[in-house]
Amino acid sequence: MGVVSAAADAAVVLFSLTVAVAAPLIDAQSVLPRHLFPAPLVSLKRWYAREFGDYLVARPPGFLRGLVWLELAFLWPLAVATLYGVLARRRWAATTSLIAGVSTLTSMSAILGEIVGSKKATPKLLQMIAVPVRVSPM
Repeated sequence: MGVVSAAADAAVVLFSLTVAVAAPLIDAQSVLPRHLFPAPLVSLKRWYAREFGDYLVARPPGFLRGLVWLELAFLWPLAVATLYGVLARRRWAATTSLIAGVSTLTSMSAILGEIVGSKKATPKLLQMIAVPVRVSPM
């Protein structure tokens, strides 16, 4: 059971670290003025949107901006707390991890519903988010 617990902790740490870094540096660009971010970070976000055809990142609709505000105000501090809790072996880390997971699942449901349902996503974007894509024969 120790191996499974260690693997789960590693997954939670990786997820929390990703949110703790990406939320303020990448995602916040959708809702805050561009001049607040270093040019390389702005270029990285533009490159991603262009490379994968991510229309939600290129021109975030209102619902996505709302989800980003939720992420910055709620999920980001929760991810930082979870990261600390897991690394410091606090018992409450399981609770904060569960709350962060539910918040992420809720947000991703709306985002994936838009991406898959809108029929605007490029095959490359669909492949990146692991949605099965039918490729027509050449």
